[in-house]
Amino acid sequence: MGTWLSIATGTTCLIVTIVGLILSFVAWRKKGLRSGLRGVAWSLLPIVIYLTGAIRLVGHLGSAIVQFAGSFVFSPKAWLGVILAAVALLCFLISGGIPLRGGTRRRNKERRQRDRARGEYAHDGPQQATPAVSPARPQSQVPPAAADDDLSDVQEILRRRGIK
Repeated sequence: MGTWLSIATGTTCLIVTIVGLILSFVAWRKKGLRSGLRGVAWSLLPIVIYLTGAIRLVGHLGSAIVQFAGSFVFSPKAWLGVILAAVALLCFLISGGIPLRGGTRRRNKERRQRDRARGEYAHDGPQQATPAVSPARPQSQVPPAAADDDLSDVQEILRRRGIK
């Protein structure tokens, strides 16, 4: 950076910082300490950028943004990219409503119908589970439970669920 450009840039950053500090003092008086401190923080940024040498980086970033915007506005290829990005976003939003596993509702419905047919408990969402009428089982399928058997309750529950 040339000497004259450095002087002009440093002076501009210093003026912007001083004006910002004055406005921060006004904000502190009208809106309170929190607004004033936030204004001071923003006001110190221009002089910080100049003193750390990051002013050239900011200049390059600004120039790159302007070049990108200028080529973007007049480029049909770029607008096609924007349209395709919108289509992709729309696909993502629509796919959020599709279940991850296909046929989950159908399988749940079939499972509930099987449970009702076997006389198991019917679970229909958040409602209270009500036992369905169970058909009478033949005596040969039900083993006699011993009177002192501790696991008879567990075995009965497993048998009702069709596990054992």
